[in-house]
Amino acid sequence: MPTKILIALDRTEYAEIVLEHGLDEATRDPAAELHFVTAVSDERADADAATAWLDQLVRDGLDAFGIPDRPVALHVRRGRPAPVVAALAAELPADLLVLGRFHEQSDGDVIASIVDCPTMVVGIAGTELEPQCPACEAVRSATDGEQLFCAQHTGEHLPDLVTRLPPSTAIGSRMW
Repeated sequence: MPTKILIALDRTEYAEIVLEHGLDEATRDPAAELHFVTAVSDERADADAATAWLDQLVRDGLDAFGIPDRPVALHVRRGRPAPVVAALAAELPADLLVLGRFHEQSDGDVIASIVDCPTMVVGIAGTELEPQCPACEAVRSATDGEQLFCAQHTGEHLPDLVTRLPPSTAIGSRMW
């Protein structure tokens, strides 16, 4: 089954940045299904204008990345961005969600906290891949942060850092 990449875009000046990061990920998997979503917030918003904007932005991005003939799915949905994107990520189900977070309080924060799939968050400082393990989240919640990881992601293994030191201190090193 092909990987499904969902790229969430809003109609701000940052949309192209998020699109570029999402398409960069898509070039790594030529068989991936590409889905693009934008939300229109109320009945007065023109869904046709949003669809035209999304189509043009995506087509320009695909051309720029040299993948103009790749099939895509455009989703323009009514509602607040956070629930719209989260619902579509669950409906697909998405293997990777790419979204932006460029302000202190953003819909990206809300979306990343409620989706149950790996999420690439694009921000001012670059990208952050936030894989979310539901079992780890449940353990953190149940223990009020006393434990951070589920049984699958914990273990007694610690790296043996001593074997990484030079065998003799007579060897010159910039560390010492």
